[in-house]
Amino acid sequence: MKISILFVDDEKDVIDGYKRMLFSMRKFWDQHFAISGEEALNILAGNNIDVIISDMKMPVMDGTVLLGKVKELYPHILRIILSGHQDEIKIIMTTTLAHQFLLKPCDTNKIKQVVENAFSMRNNLENEKLLSIINGIGQLPTIPELYLEIEELMKFPDVSLDKISKVISRDPSITAKLLQTVNSAFFGLPRRVTNILEALSFLGTNTIKSLILYLQSFTGRNLPAEAITYYENIGNHSLQVAMIAKEIGKYEKQDKQVLDDIYISGILHDIGKLILMQVPDYFGKMIELTTVKKLKSIEAESRLLGVTHEWAGAYLLGIWGLPSTVLEAIAYHHNPSKINTANFSALTAIHVANAFYYFKEESFTEKKPDLDFDYLKNLNLISNLENWWNSTKIYREPIHE
Repeated sequence: MKISILFVDDEKDVIDGYKRMLFSMRKFWDQHFAISGEEALNILAGNNIDVIISDMKMPVMDGTVLLGKVKELYPHILRIILSGHQDEIKIIMTTTLAHQFLLKPCDTNKIKQVVENAFSMRNNLENEKLLSIINGIGQLPTIPELYLEIEELMKFPDVSLDKISKVISRDPSITAKLLQTVNSAFFGLPRRVTNILEALSFLGTNTIKSLILYLQSFTGRNLPAEAITYYENIGNHSLQVAMIAKEIGKYEKQDKQVLDDIYISGILHDIGKLILMQVPDYFGKMIELTTVKKLKSIEAESRLLGVTHEWAGAYLLGIWGLPSTVLEAIAYHHNPSKINTANFSALTAIHVANAFYYFKEESFTEKKPDLDFDYLKNLNLISNLENWWNSTKIYREPIHE
């Protein structure tokens, strides 16, 4: 199936450049071009568009206004900013309107890579309503108390970024938005960043303050108490899985980048549960199926929506531009055998850590955790399980804030 893409820029020379640059992609992409926001909206009204790539700074209707309208009218569309604009605050604001930000000039291979990566998880989401909801998400609700903690910390001029990173680690939503922001092309980092402390260091105190202030409007103040408790439980569970998984990675003597990927995958592995909460009436139906009918949560998800939280999370973070190693760990953490690999990875650590978290027996040999033993056998890691179990004991204790 061809992908249908709309390019928008008020400069005709830029549009002509796109046409030349992307000529070879005509057999893969249906390409549309507009030189104003108004023309873009007319094209959208008459065509089935999958992706819009727009300049930010345009007269009459700029890119942020246009993408705001697209988000409202056509939430299923993937939204990308491609601009030379250098306003840091403006870039932060676009993170809730655009899924990704690319910096001009941008070559064909980069555009192609971004579009294909964003669509790589889409085939696993057959629920069109859910797809529109996920594509329409700019920011997930977060725990209000965490913002208050961060605000208090940020009042001190010599604030420790390490302290801020520990607070952020308790909230998958803030973590995901932070990584989306720091890894955007605007900041031009030489490598991808999956370490929260490094992300904060790259952004700097002023940008962190601006980002946190902007994201405050998306806190879950209007959520019912039971939903906030649910969010907090997911945050605490995710942090614990991240710590267990990272310890497993250390035991396996993985390098820093892999350990960073492992930890951030742990923080984000259940973010799909927060995403599914955006579906109207979902939470009440979910509670009924899991408490009254005693279904496992993953079974209830599948029955209600035809998709489970792993794929919802991996898809959203994929269109936000997070790295493939993290997406793989999130998408397959319940079923790692679906990945054909012979190597230890973030996926391995998250799968085992998640199973360890739920395994409440005192002795590892007394009753086996809910693990994919065929997957671990293929990686020749069965013999390591008890050592991992013993080395992670301290991280399996309940977190008390």
